[in-house]
Amino acid sequence: MSIKTITYGFSATLGRALAMAMACAIATHATAQNYPRRTVTIVVPFPPGAATDSFARAAGKRMGELMGQQFVIDNRAGASGRIGTDQVARAVPDGHTLLWGSSGPLVISPVWGEKGDKVPYDTLRDFAPVSLFAKIPYVLVVHPSVPARNLQQLIALVRTQPGKHTYASSGIGGTSHLAAELFKSMAKLDILHVPYKGTSLFATELIAGQVDMAFAGPTTVLPHVQPGRMRALGITSTVRSELFASVPTMTEAGLPGYEFTQWYALLAPAKTPRDIVMALNATLLKSMEDAEVKKRVGVEGGALSPGTPEQLTAFLRAELDSNAKMIRAAGLRRE
Repeated sequence: MSIKTITYGFSATLGRALAMAMACAIATHATAQNYPRRTVTIVVPFPPGAATDSFARAAGKRMGELMGQQFVIDNRAGASGRIGTDQVARAVPDGHTLLWGSSGPLVISPVWGEKGDKVPYDTLRDFAPVSLFAKIPYVLVVHPSVPARNLQQLIALVRTQPGKHTYASSGIGGTSHLAAELFKSMAKLDILHVPYKGTSLFATELIAGQVDMAFAGPTTVLPHVQPGRMRALGITSTVRSELFASVPTMTEAGLPGYEFTQWYALLAPAKTPRDIVMALNATLLKSMEDAEVKKRVGVEGGALSPGTPEQLTAFLRAELDSNAKMIRAAGLRRE
């Protein structure tokens, strides 16, 4: 390593430390009585269009109406959500820059633990949780050619033919990948992983019978389950989905304790004053009572999950722990 490289790294670290010190000094004077003083930015670390973005826009619009200031969405995509997430971790902790967080950058990427693939932030140290917002389950679907009409039949079938069947995902390390790995681990199954670059690609391949099964979002599979191009065997949440009322949860279908959902939450930078965090919490929870917000979540097959900052902290800690254990147990590696 050159002296120039060492100097640059030291300067960057020192600069970040000074910036955070100045930010903390500014934030100590911020109170909920005069908050928000200007436009609030909610950073969505993914491109526009998906549930992450639409949920943030629906909640942000209502929060702005309730707090008398505009809440704008800033899509900062890149590095599987890590770029935008890190931006908020380094922002001034005065409540005017917030994170619309989700599982990928907050509780999956941080626990891969591979050299050279460390995230630049610490989920529990660098953020002030506000509240969980919503959860969206996955649906376990199989191609119609798979001779299993329910989850128990699928498990029995795969056990008699280890290594023969395949499951698709939207990519290594993604939530659909981990949902399937949890299934494999809990049911003690040997299924071959076939990763694709995106949900639409693996859905197409599943319909064509190129792969046997997948865990996918409700809105992805609904148009294909109804006409019989896919068969739904289980919902990955603890309660049934309104979009798939006749499909049992994984626990009901015979795999007790299985739960894996996509989730979305609001967070602020660490050291954001407590009264501002609580003002944001109260406003976000109030926004969840809005008919349009409820409709937006329902359209995606999700369920609202209001809570306290403390509950979100505990949830994040539990998610980090369970994902780390699952990744180690399955021996997963990024390619």
